Amino acid sequence: MGIFSLLFSILITVTPSSTFICDGEVLGATIRNNLNGDFMIVTDLEKVDEGAFVVLDWKNIKLMLPISFQRGEISFTDKKWLWSYQDNELGLHEQNPRFAQRIPNGEIIEHNCKLPIDELNEGVS
Repeated sequence: MGIFSLLFSILITVTPSSTFICDGEVLGATIRNNLNGDFMIVTDLEKVDEGAFVVLDWKNIKLMLPISFQRGEISFTDKKWLWSYQDNELGLHEQNPRFAQRIPNGEIIEHNCKLPIDELNEGVS
């Protein structure tokens, strides 16, 4: 039974959730690969390709952010908004991705995002 728990926990660490709570509001996140024009939904962060983008639906905001090409990172940005699962400072953080917004005066607002409680409890045996 322990080996199945280990394998399941490994799958959780690379499979991105599609639902988060950001600043108390539900945020939907869907990653799609588009290198070949197929718009395939990504279910494994290790398989994000160079044409990938993320679609975010939060409050009254709908965003489509292209992948950033920062080495060693899994992030998406349009230089105003940032959605990140992995960066060089924090490492892999798919359970609480970074969601940031640059406002016109240059200030950066960090939105607090995490998995919903129900999804966190599913991984606990």
